[in-house]
Amino acid sequence: MRVNDIFAIENGEHIRILLCSEEQCYAVSCHHFRMPFLLSAHEPEAMKPVSTEAYTIFAVDEDISTAQRRERDRRFALIKPLLGNACIYDKPHRNEIVNQIVGEYGVSRRTVLQYLWKYWVYQSKNILLPTGRTSAKARELTANEKAIRWALNKYYYTPQKQSLQTAYKMMLRAKFCDAQGKLKPDYPTFWQFRYFFRQHRDPISETISRQGLKAYQRNHRPFTGSVCDYAHTIGVYMTDATVADIYIVSSLSRKPIGRPVIYTMVDAYSRLITGVYVGLEGGQYALRLLLQNTFSDKVSFCRQHGIDIDPQDWPSHHLPTKIMTDRGSEFICGPLENLCESYHIEVENLPAYRPDLKGVVEKLFDLIQSAYKPLLKGKGVIGADTQERGAPDYRRQGALDLEQFTAVVLRCILFYNAKSVQTGFTRTPAMIETNTPPLAASIWNFCTEQEDCPVREATDKRLIYTLLPRMEGRITQRGVEVFGLRYTNCNLKKRFVTAGLRGRESVQIAYMPECMDTIWLYENGTYTALSLVQKTYLGKTLAEVADAQQREKVERTDWKKQELQAQLDLMSDIQSIADRSERSMPDRGNISKQIQRNRSTARKQESVSLMDLLTEQQEDDFDAR
Repeated sequence: MRVNDIFAIENGEHIRILLCSEEQCYAVSCHHFRMPFLLSAHEPEAMKPVSTEAYTIFAVDEDISTAQRRERDRRFALIKPLLGNACIYDKPHRNEIVNQIVGEYGVSRRTVLQYLWKYWVYQSKNILLPTGRTSAKARELTANEKAIRWALNKYYYTPQKQSLQTAYKMMLRAKFCDAQGKLKPDYPTFWQFRYFFRQHRDPISETISRQGLKAYQRNHRPFTGSVCDYAHTIGVYMTDATVADIYIVSSLSRKPIGRPVIYTMVDAYSRLITGVYVGLEGGQYALRLLLQNTFSDKVSFCRQHGIDIDPQDWPSHHLPTKIMTDRGSEFICGPLENLCESYHIEVENLPAYRPDLKGVVEKLFDLIQSAYKPLLKGKGVIGADTQERGAPDYRRQGALDLEQFTAVVLRCILFYNAKSVQTGFTRTPAMIETNTPPLAASIWNFCTEQEDCPVREATDKRLIYTLLPRMEGRITQRGVEVFGLRYTNCNLKKRFVTAGLRGRESVQIAYMPECMDTIWLYENGTYTALSLVQKTYLGKTLAEVADAQQREKVERTDWKKQELQAQLDLMSDIQSIADRSERSMPDRGNISKQIQRNRSTARKQESVSLMDLLTEQQEDDFDAR
């Protein structure tokens, strides 16, 4: 047994030994407020020892306010004269010192003894720290407070977003007016109404009730999570689309054709843009082309747009393990469903109006557009004043065609993938060891070199062809016709001739809208490439071809109208000449002899007229000399 040991007596009460000798000891109760009492030295040996951890007070001064430390030190100063051993066993001496403290500091005797007892039990001056103000027990609301709470729930916490003043007045009209609508004398003031509101205000309930659950989840909920919480490595792709803030023109006519659509696929872990589609169409059509671009080699893709890149700058041509999208209906039918099922790609459909669930791809659109918009002002970029009076018509400022705008977007993507530092990304110890910079392309390359990399390359060419849009074409004597264009292949000459003899044949065509130079004939599970016959449309997109054909059709209609008018004018001229002619044939004898004689006379007249004309020309030349 030692000083400050704690024991449990038979009734479960804990005692602490304050002073001990060979024959006796003094202890204090840890549960009840009482002064130390005497025990024989052998009594604690029969008791059960108790750990002192339950009576250990640990508090760091940095975590204690200045006011609390000041109060603690004041209380400790009161009992400091009582901490000697004599005050433990000598009651008269203890009472004498307590009386002196009471007279000097003006505190009650019980207060001093309570502070002393707490110190003896816990053996730490931190037990004298004042406790924080505890909330009072829930009391029953008054009649006015109940009316205020009712009014707040009925008029303020509603989608109508009434103001506090309006809710207060509605409460007065409903609860504090008599049958004639006169205000009763004992009504609460607006300041009482507002005080109750502020005391019981719940920002979460207020936001949800006034703005809706979706608005709360999108704009006001706590952003404590991270993308890495559910994407521990590459392979989780996020996809979304937006309409670009720019008007473009046709590459053929240079006339406005509207705003393009940008579809992107982004890896959630590395933030690498794995695929992109820029065009005029949306829906499943664009989504198939986006996936086709995601799986294809980016070096050749960029080369088609006049950009030469290093394969390490855009290294993604892999199949994902999971696709997160809010366009789930476009993945549950057709080839996209078969693709995901065949290659074990999980599709997670996110709820609508929740862009926060795919913040990586949402922020990407802002980064891309903020990169090119300042440099393309006056060339079709839509400004913030687009809805204001007197704002310019940005549709008339369009200068870039689809190919040029695609090249701009690709340049922005290459910068974001290979040069933009991912400030919010935390590198793993392995990345730090290999000195992998926090760049999207570098993170992707690091992950693909690991043995447990979940993504795999898309090496099957049929995968690329399967994602291409389909269209019904016709084999004719002039070639394969689709979209008003003609295509040919030397291996199909016999079928072209047969079509001219027996009639046209319907076939299925796969095409790439980004470039209509080549299409593919799909038959019996094989794809046969066909090349474009009309060289005018080489390098043009399907949208540009359709625009050119439409304009050609309109112009051809005008030309046909002009031709018809010319035919009518020709008929009028001929009829006018015919009306001025005279037919005098008094001799109705042998018509053949008359024709011969008249023809001979007409020849002589024509010859004389020609000689007169030559003579006149010679005389003019002689006079000129």
